[in-house]
Amino acid sequence: MLSRQAHAEGALLFAFGDYGGLDTDAMKTVAVPWKLTSAALVMAQAPEDVSQASLRRILASYGFLYPAEIANWPEAAGPPSTPEAVLGVTLGVGRRSLPPIELQIGNIGCAACHAAPTYEADGRPAPDRVWLGAPNPSLNLEAYTQGLYAALQLGVAQPERLMATVRQLYPDMTERERATLQSFVMPRVRERMKAIAATGQGVLPFSNGLPGATNGVAALKLQHGLLANDPDAMTRETGFTSIPHLADRAWRSALLWDGAYAPPGQERFRPMEASDLNEAHRDQLAAITAYFTVPSMGVSGATARQQVPDVKTTWAFLETVRPQPFPGAIDVERAAAGREIFQRACASCHGTYAETAEGPRLTRFPNWAGDVGTDRTRAEAITEDLAARVNASPLRALISAAHTGVYAAPPLTGLWQSAPYLHNGSVPSLAALLGLEERPMRFRVGGHAMDMQRVGVAYPEGYRPYAQPAWVDTRQSGLNGQGHEAPFAGLSREDRLALLEYLKRL
Repeated sequence: MLSRQAHAEGALLFAFGDYGGLDTDAMKTVAVPWKLTSAALVMAQAPEDVSQASLRRILASYGFLYPAEIANWPEAAGPPSTPEAVLGVTLGVGRRSLPPIELQIGNIGCAACHAAPTYEADGRPAPDRVWLGAPNPSLNLEAYTQGLYAALQLGVAQPERLMATVRQLYPDMTERERATLQSFVMPRVRERMKAIAATGQGVLPFSNGLPGATNGVAALKLQHGLLANDPDAMTRETGFTSIPHLADRAWRSALLWDGAYAPPGQERFRPMEASDLNEAHRDQLAAITAYFTVPSMGVSGATARQQVPDVKTTWAFLETVRPQPFPGAIDVERAAAGREIFQRACASCHGTYAETAEGPRLTRFPNWAGDVGTDRTRAEAITEDLAARVNASPLRALISAAHTGVYAAPPLTGLWQSAPYLHNGSVPSLAALLGLEERPMRFRVGGHAMDMQRVGVAYPEGYRPYAQPAWVDTRQSGLNGQGHEAPFAGLSREDRLALLEYLKRL
């Protein structure tokens, strides 16, 4: 039984931990000199108002969150401190004596992707009140990366103006950090901008995707040098994945959408019972999760290996994560009928849920994996070569990577909070997924509300998105929205409506 203290420490690490990502090595790909880059964004996008309020508006447009409240914060952790930056951006100061350097470094943390607005009964989001563990449906890392690149290009062309913006935005900055930015960082940023421009590929040789999606496999290939001098990477590396809900992820026997990462020496896809959710299994998943810091935070394999103890503590919190209870109306009788349909049509892949006083709870999970006709791009993204690189990393004793070529059916806990759907986020609602309406070829996502009847992305009349929306075009590589129709083929419309009603409860 996990202690309340371990639970609290895990929540703190999940929300604010840096997992070794605040170092100069990580700055080669992911981490940034925070004061310089944030000032560049303000200089480029809000030159008439150089203020923290402007920076907040800019970052919020990319889907980053500034919560006033964390709704599922554990009481044992005490009141969460208000982060200096956005939730999920970790900050730290690096110093050296020779040369004399002082620099605030910023990097992406867990909560950037895995914290979401809560929703009201009418489907309106509350971005200032967030739920840890839910997928951030609006985080647009591609737009953020491109915006940052454009801002830095402008900044290095006008260095005096950029440094003046830094001083105005951060009036308490030390003289040592100012000198570090001007004499040490700026020349390196200028050279980096020239090198990027020379490649003709843009800031990265791949796209990070759309709001609520990531391209972690391409990021991992970049860290391992597999995308160097690859002119076709931008069009080929499109293994986009929708950010998943983390509730009940401890039931997985292997991690990632394709189950590519598994504990060494164990069957990759094996049924799990409640008795299997023990400390040994949790620690195995934690060791694998530590490797996620390599593509997401740009740390080295050796640094990732050092983070295993902290990630184990984080899993003490993750095992307790539940979804926000569905805030809309539920037809109780129809949902009861839907439960029976779920048992027949869905449980063999997505697990058996028992009724408890707290609602449906997983009691058995098959860890089924296979081909359900969905877009194959992500399933083919982890190649044998990339798997071999992972298996040769400093975590090789703790992780077994493989090209599986299949998709692993996930637990459906928190499904209503997870729109859009399928592994690539190519279906905007459960109604469309179940065949109650046609799956659209194009739809918007990001900063959206939720349609509580259809359970999916919505932009009601007069609604003002809290982040900048983007279009999902299912004709583009990696975003095909077909597949997973077979489980619903024999269901009547009433059956599908009942199933939809039950899925709201998970």
